[in-house]
Amino acid sequence: MDLRQLDVLAAIHQSGSFTAAADSLGTVQSNVSAQIQALEKELHTTLIVRSRQGARLTEQGQVVVDRAKRITAEIDSMLVDLSMLQGLKRGHASIGVIGTASRWIVPSLVQEMRDSAPGVTLHITEAPSERLLADVITHDLSVAVITEPVADPRVEVTTLCDEEIVGIAPKEFGLDSSPKTFAELSQYPHVLTPKTNPLRTWIDKAARKEEVTLDVPVNCEGIRLLPRLVRSGVGCSILPLTALPNEQSVFTVYKIENLPPRHLALISAKDAVLSMAERVVSDVIIRLTQ
Repeated sequence: MDLRQLDVLAAIHQSGSFTAAADSLGTVQSNVSAQIQALEKELHTTLIVRSRQGARLTEQGQVVVDRAKRITAEIDSMLVDLSMLQGLKRGHASIGVIGTASRWIVPSLVQEMRDSAPGVTLHITEAPSERLLADVITHDLSVAVITEPVADPRVEVTTLCDEEIVGIAPKEFGLDSSPKTFAELSQYPHVLTPKTNPLRTWIDKAARKEEVTLDVPVNCEGIRLLPRLVRSGVGCSILPLTALPNEQSVFTVYKIENLPPRHLALISAKDAVLSMAERVVSDVIIRLTQ
């Protein structure tokens, strides 16, 4: 099988006709037809159906195109790996990090990659765990840092570290820094992430065990906005310690009894073959968090 045949099949799929595919590949239609005929003969199946509306893939053709995309990606990764082994240190890695951890992981990661592999480019996505998990499974991201538990059998999971959760309150509320129970905190309004957010799920589960429901008049998706709302006197909040701003004297910080830490994990798809650049990034993340 010639890789150029796979390129031709992909071009037809993308453009919708043999003529358009030939134009995009810089060749003639007869050459495109010959490549497809040879590929179909080798695979003993029909890959393309022509009609007045153009050309479309058969079910078998779709399978071949999907596999061809992986083959192309593997070849690209191979070339990058070879260049890194030769000292050129080129490459690309797409990673995801949850918002509560990105504040301290990403700057250190970027700095270390600049020092050890300056030719590697990074694409960083900050999003909730459930979205990052979906993006890793679909190969839109190579690796991601999310919160455990991770029950999906399609991903490899490496536990990284604990994420300590603390409470913060406006100074004017008069709370001190001693540990608080959920029963005590139920007397104060809170600003928290929405109920669909994994952090909120974690908090609500711990509160229910204490038979407490917190008063949450304000739900806010932005992790970085929550400390600002607390500082302005809107209410208390509950956040990972690492998500708090450096200047913490503007509000009161305290531990919450019977609120366990969350566990951070590094995930990648089981059916993905990480490039050398992606493996380097994974190793750096593990080293920074363990």
